[in-house]
Amino acid sequence: GIENTLVVCRSNKSANIYNQQIRARLLYRDEELTGGDQIMVVKNNYFWLPENESAAFIANGDMARIVRVRNIEERFGFRFCEVNLEFLDFPEAGIITCKVMLDTLTAETPSLPYEDSNKLFEALNVDYEHLSNKKERFNAIKEDPYYNALQIKFAYAVTCHKSQGGQWDAVFVDQGYLTDDMIDLDFLRWLYTGVTRAKKELFLVNFAPNLFTSPAEDQY
Repeated sequence: GIENTLVVCRSNKSANIYNQQIRARLLYRDEELTGGDQIMVVKNNYFWLPENESAAFIANGDMARIVRVRNIEERFGFRFCEVNLEFLDFPEAGIITCKVMLDTLTAETPSLPYEDSNKLFEALNVDYEHLSNKKERFNAIKEDPYYNALQIKFAYAVTCHKSQGGQWDAVFVDQGYLTDDMIDLDFLRWLYTGVTRAKKELFLVNFAPNLFTSPAEDQY
């Protein structure tokens, strides 16, 4: 099934394209985010888990399934919504309600860029300007649900770095753009990590034929 299949990419841009096409052409989803979508958390979050949960926080790389989406809104220059979701890594937590940031779904960065995080903080700082005490205002921002919105990406296709630590029954590894001078130790480490994510089936996508031939074979 889709939850046991993963596409491994070399860039967030490539993963975004795969995710958009998988959702549109295979899952027939045209909503920005909807129930049934599989997502990955892309930044540690200490805000949304109930205090009685065995897990101390929601970790970067945790996978979850969206149950329900509502209240899509734009605030402070960013887009948010409220979701019910269940984590695939610790289903015993049950269904959790939290606010998520929609902007990170298609960002070509691993998570919200530093300058955007600062932009959100400064916007909230203005929103809490009625608190004259700086420490009190800072603490209010740190407890604000928008500031703590879960940063997520779709998890049908991810970068190799994000796939580390997990395994799937079927894995598609997309070589991406690669020139001969880019075939070095770092690429081989990337390739090793990608292919070892597969438990049963491995598919190599867009790989150059010369990666599978020796120099002697290339002469014939």
